[in-house]
Amino acid sequence: MLFDLDLYLLRHGDSGKRMAVAAGGNTGDVPLTIVGREEIAIIARSVKALNLRFSAIVTSPLKRAVQTAKIVAKVLAIENRISVWNDLVPEGNRSKIYNRLNQYTRDSNVLIIGHEPYLSNMMYDIIFQKNRVNQLGRISLKKAGLAKIRVISLTPNISGELRWLLTPRILKLLEKGSSKSKSSAANKKKEKVGGTDKG
Repeated sequence: MLFDLDLYLLRHGDSGKRMAVAAGGNTGDVPLTIVGREEIAIIARSVKALNLRFSAIVTSPLKRAVQTAKIVAKVLAIENRISVWNDLVPEGNRSKIYNRLNQYTRDSNVLIIGHEPYLSNMMYDIIFQKNRVNQLGRISLKKAGLAKIRVISLTPNISGELRWLLTPRILKLLEKGSSKSKSSAANKKKEKVGGTDKG
């Protein structure tokens, strides 16, 4: 039986982890940087412009992922749909995540926010029914990147297909284009109200 669950995988925004590593500081549970928060706000507006609707947002418990989830949820006005799943940490058990997906009904849209290489490994598990280590190619999800996977079966093993993968750059261009068209529509409306519309 086809399941048809749409999973959206979003990698958290910039956390300055590389700088922390270089400085010899805390590299574990670091928060988003200011740039990371701004970037995720743009990505969230892109998601809104794409008219994506999520039944649930599930996130890793690490600060940078939770902050990402909260920013997205606020922009989409679905703050009450966030759940924290402990196995979404980088060393978490993906099989437990796949089992938990059974709680969602057919045609649900679930946004999962996490880390690399965990999210790429999820994509390989679902698309190829194997771990990415056994693959010659590589799927890379950049920070603030978003992928859509259609899960068609959860049993006996999770399987599905990659529908699309958007880089942060593409998402930012979508948001920018959406902002321009909204601004243009607002200006046209003002012109009509002001009586300057010649048509």
